[in-house]
Amino acid sequence: MPESPSGGDAGAPPLTTGMEKPQTDQNAAEKTDAGPPVLSKNAQKKLAKQQRFEAKKAEKKAAAKEQKRRDVERKRKEWEESLAGVSEEERAKLLESRRSVRKERMEKRSLEKESKRERLTIAREQGQNVVVDLEFSHLMNPNEIHSLVQQVRSLTPILGFTLRRFE
Repeated sequence: MPESPSGGDAGAPPLTTGMEKPQTDQNAAEKTDAGPPVLSKNAQKKLAKQQRFEAKKAEKKAAAKEQKRRDVERKRKEWEESLAGVSEEERAKLLESRRSVRKERMEKRSLEKESKRERLTIAREQGQNVVVDLEFSHLMNPNEIHSLVQQVRSLTPILGFTLRRFE
């Protein structure tokens, strides 16, 4: 093991004699005096308002979650009660009815997703049709008309279409 100049181990702290003053970190004393940064009254108000908002948001989220849990529990109990009060034949009918309704709902959702996927595919391949209605230009002052023209002009290269005049 390498030895330090003081003759001890390299990992050990250096030995001090009674004459030497141990080194102190002057910055440490300064840091404790400074404390947290002082906020202006406005900044304190904003911070307090933000904290209240976040606390309220968390409370609302927890309340919504609890309400959803209660609703699910209530529906489950109602379903069990409706099943408990009927005969085996009616119970089988209720279960089959519930399955068929769920299956229809899932099929409908699947069809909607498929139609959306088809629409988006067609739009990606053929592009979007965009119509800019300038019917109310007679109600605008010249500055507004100029601004509108600039906006439409900036859209043309972005959307990649040529403006056509509609009458």
